[in-house]
Amino acid sequence: MKKCIKMYENNYKNIINTTIEDLEIFLNLLADLDQEIEIYAMGGTAMILKNIKESTKDIDFLTTNTYEEIKKLFKIAGLIETDKSKLCNKWLMDNKIRIDIFYDDFILGTTLPDNWKNMSEHIKTIGKIKLSILNWYDIIITKIARSEKRDIQDSQEIIKSQDIDFNRLKKRYYKIAEVSLISDFDIKFRHLESKLEK
Repeated sequence: MKKCIKMYENNYKNIINTTIEDLEIFLNLLADLDQEIEIYAMGGTAMILKNIKESTKDIDFLTTNTYEEIKKLFKIAGLIETDKSKLCNKWLMDNKIRIDIFYDDFILGTTLPDNWKNMSEHIKTIGKIKLSILNWYDIIITKIARSEKRDIQDSQEIIKSQDIDFNRLKKRYYKIAEVSLISDFDIKFRHLESKLEK
């Protein structure tokens, strides 16, 4: 399993950790644009918003806005686009904070179910920015799909702190995994299960 997980390690994350302060700067920068943007915090970004962890490697959001809308607004805000892929659209703020944007209900090979929005939690509105957290079940599922060491650790923390119904998670995971581009999806879930049993 270690060999399987190792291949998903990402060596291009921020050298420095991203904190809630960095996230607030980013959100206020967007709010200053006075344009409607709907974003859903994912992964470590959602975790720092909920005080589950103090920092993360980058800022991750799923948006319902189009790539063209985001590109226009982010350029006005002075962000630098480093990867134009709509699968994981990468930007830099102040040449040091990496921001990953995902589109079209699709996160790293995982297509979210139709009810992902209804299950998500609205956090606050900043100007015309509607900030929500992607529901914890789908956050865990996207973390299992990648299965880096820190993703498994984060999943464990979320399960412990957010009263996750593990049977519901398992059912949702397998339903999503069977129609998504998640390699070794059964092994990955069983790996998380084994970590939780320890």
